[in-house]
Amino acid sequence: MANILEYLDWRGDIPFAVDGFNSVDNLILAQMAYTDFEGVLGDGESLSIVDASKKYFELHTEEEVMKRNLFFKLAPIVLKKAAETARFRNIILENYVNIVDPDIEEQFSAIGYRRPSGEIYVAFRGTDNTVVGWREDFNLSFMSETAGQKRAVEYVNSHYLDVANKMIFGGHSKGGNLAVYAAAFCDEKIRKRIERVYSNDGPGFREEILETEGYKDILPRIISIIPEESIVGILLSNEYDNQIIKSSAKFVTQHDPMTWQVYGPDFVSADKRSANSRIIDKTMMKWLSTMSDEDRRVFTDLLFSSIDSTGAKTLNEISEGGVKIISDLIKSFKDMEPDKQQEFSEMVKRLIKIGNEVVMNSVKGKIKPMNPIKKLPGKTQPKLTKAAEPDEPKE
Repeated sequence: MANILEYLDWRGDIPFAVDGFNSVDNLILAQMAYTDFEGVLGDGESLSIVDASKKYFELHTEEEVMKRNLFFKLAPIVLKKAAETARFRNIILENYVNIVDPDIEEQFSAIGYRRPSGEIYVAFRGTDNTVVGWREDFNLSFMSETAGQKRAVEYVNSHYLDVANKMIFGGHSKGGNLAVYAAAFCDEKIRKRIERVYSNDGPGFREEILETEGYKDILPRIISIIPEESIVGILLSNEYDNQIIKSSAKFVTQHDPMTWQVYGPDFVSADKRSANSRIIDKTMMKWLSTMSDEDRRVFTDLLFSSIDSTGAKTLNEISEGGVKIISDLIKSFKDMEPDKQQEFSEMVKRLIKIGNEVVMNSVKGKIKPMNPIKKLPGKTQPKLTKAAEPDEPKE
């Protein structure tokens, strides 16, 4: 089945004036936002997508790009292919920012795409392969506002307050969370111009965010797209009507947008989320419900302090560290103060216990009652009970 690269082959010759902007176009721009534009697009500069692609590949080769061990390594390839199409070649790239600050646990990047019609798509980059980026994802569970969320609001207010253009916000993974948050909490003059907000398998929010006027205002304009086996997109809380789609991958690797299946101008729809996705959803919600904000903060601090002790700054360094990384993590755990070690261990055990319970309940819910047994002479009739219906969360 086709993905967004094949979509560019099939429909790249159709300009937006003939067939308007759609959800697949959104994913293309969100994926392109993973491109490292350092040395290509300076602060305050704007550049056509054609020139940006040319400049990028003057600095990097396709062979170099393909050798990277990153799930978003194909972002520059999508950029290059889009720049060669009639549909995307007149887009202007603007207002690129990229910030990674371990001191305040922030990883933030955004870019604007201005179409000839004047409409602007603001893309927020999702979590990259930096450890600080993944730590900020964990912070979503106990912080009312992360550094990245605050930066997203500041970004749109500083760059787009005084323009009259219609706008679309979007992003993949954490970028989807930032897109929704920025739309909900940006200046009201900007929010009025936002036509749609795309969350492409982006996590949700703490409950108090859902009660704000800004979130309620923007909610009808949010388009949430998640794969069947979504793991990231079902974390925390939201009130989205999810568009569930097919992926060519399995389980957690469905998070990669390059695996999302496309047919014509849309994604291939799926009936519902997989059992795996629903089990993880229930497990995480129940586990988090047993923890206070302080518990969640402590767990995050202990987990990432152990990772920091290895000296690894990226997920690549962790995965490539082999036995040494594992040895360093074990040593870090043993070096924890006894009370912290006990606390961390209990939280992990509780997660495993809840996960096992959810799996068992799910299995029991699928067992159908046996056919009635004929009463045998001199024997007591067995008592039959109806199997419990599985408790599936609303899509």
